[in-house]
Amino acid sequence: MAKRDFKLLAIESFSGGLNYRTDQFDLASNESPDLLNVDVDPRGGVTMRQGVDRRNSTALSADIKGMWGFHTDGGTNQLLVNYGTSVAYSSSADFTPFINITARTAGSRCYGVTSNNVAYGVSYDKPSFKWDGTTDDDLGSAYGAAGNMPQAQYITEWNNFVFVGHVYDGAAYKSRLQWSASNDAETWAASDYVDISIGEHGDYITGLVPAGDRLIIFKSNSIYAMFGFDSDTFQIVQVSPNVGSIPLSSPVNTPFGVFFWHARRGVHVVGSSGAVSVFDKLQPAIDDGRITFGEPPQLAWDKGRLHVSVDWTEDGSTTRRVLIYDPSLGEAGAWTVTDIDAGPMHVLTPPDGDPILFGGCVANTGSVIAIGDDEDRITDRYLGSTETHISSHFRTPWMTSRNPIVKKRWGRPHLVTLAKSSLDLGVKVYRDFDMAEPYKEFNVSIAGRDSTSVYDTATWQDAEGTLGNGVWGSSAQAVITDVLRLPTLGTARAISMRIDGPVSTNNSWEVNAVTFSYLPRRMR
Repeated sequence: MAKRDFKLLAIESFSGGLNYRTDQFDLASNESPDLLNVDVDPRGGVTMRQGVDRRNSTALSADIKGMWGFHTDGGTNQLLVNYGTSVAYSSSADFTPFINITARTAGSRCYGVTSNNVAYGVSYDKPSFKWDGTTDDDLGSAYGAAGNMPQAQYITEWNNFVFVGHVYDGAAYKSRLQWSASNDAETWAASDYVDISIGEHGDYITGLVPAGDRLIIFKSNSIYAMFGFDSDTFQIVQVSPNVGSIPLSSPVNTPFGVFFWHARRGVHVVGSSGAVSVFDKLQPAIDDGRITFGEPPQLAWDKGRLHVSVDWTEDGSTTRRVLIYDPSLGEAGAWTVTDIDAGPMHVLTPPDGDPILFGGCVANTGSVIAIGDDEDRITDRYLGSTETHISSHFRTPWMTSRNPIVKKRWGRPHLVTLAKSSLDLGVKVYRDFDMAEPYKEFNVSIAGRDSTSVYDTATWQDAEGTLGNGVWGSSAQAVITDVLRLPTLGTARAISMRIDGPVSTNNSWEVNAVTFSYLPRRMR
């Protein structure tokens, strides 16, 4: 009888990310049906996400509803937040409330913009307000005179004009877009406005986003764009007649287009060809009720990736999660899911520093956190000095060798891993599309490479032949790849492997490849 050699199935890239949509035995080899708190990247690896770090030493007294930045030519760079009935600015490690503006309606969401070194804010049913870095003041709500910015829900700056949308002036003008005088956010002419398709039932302005030569105007079920340079040349063009942004979310402009959340259909993007969905792989999480809408989703763009915070309901409990989308991976981009507690988010660039993505916590009321700003942070810190362990896992697709009905004898798989410190990974093996209980379960140890190198003296000789002595100093060794050989998996038609991060230690981990060996059985 001829000897039959084992065949190999290798997963050398995990860059496809999460896919809830595709049939369980038809996922691409680089996709996962189940992951949490891991990142994927173009190099192919899957690694535990970075931790988050609380930035305010004293928690604010209520949930944070809005978050935006104040920045000046002189280098002032503050984070502004609204919570409860208050609005506050970042001061050292804490926040200082404004004292002169009208109290906000509890639970309302503020939006803001900086124009000519002054921060302006709106929250629809209360007077608009300003902050110059020293003094905060209300702005009037009547039209036609200096100091009278309209009350509105949304605000932005584009082409040297401040725009507000979803206006309130004693009555609701939900489809109204209004603009200031050029380079003057506090002068508003009564005639400088346009009502956009006011006859559409329930379709009102839900967001304003500058995008190069156009201002994107979102409504609930449609999208428009404004072009032009002033009141005489402004014109409105419809971009999409049947797709729009959910109210009180935060569409965001990126190098890949303007991303927004559309109703119960998830994240879409406005590009040169109109609005298209990028959420197909995660749509089942909406359909089956895992993604819920007690609070609207919030979007932010940081370090080449889209961050989307959503309400997530599982096992009867609703928490906040942050979904992360990398549009540069593959043709459709790649999604991952984290359990980061964040509602509103904003990217702030400190003086002489890199941009930082801040988030306002929901479960951890009143905490402001920095997300992913420290590659060495391996825990979450939401409250005080308490460090929270990051629970992480990644599951492979079902490995069938393109034949889900033929039994195979599975040999010993290998993991290609990286770790800075010693740790144990948990491995669960499932077979034949049965996820009720693992077929096999074991731990694997990664040695890590956090020790220091030895030091000694060495003799050297220069080009002229002169001899001397040098000293090799002590330094940390580079992280080295470990190849781990796992136990034999046994007989199965299909195999799926789940890798769990360490449960007893706070260490980061990375897996760069998994290889499976198998021997098909003869069909009878």
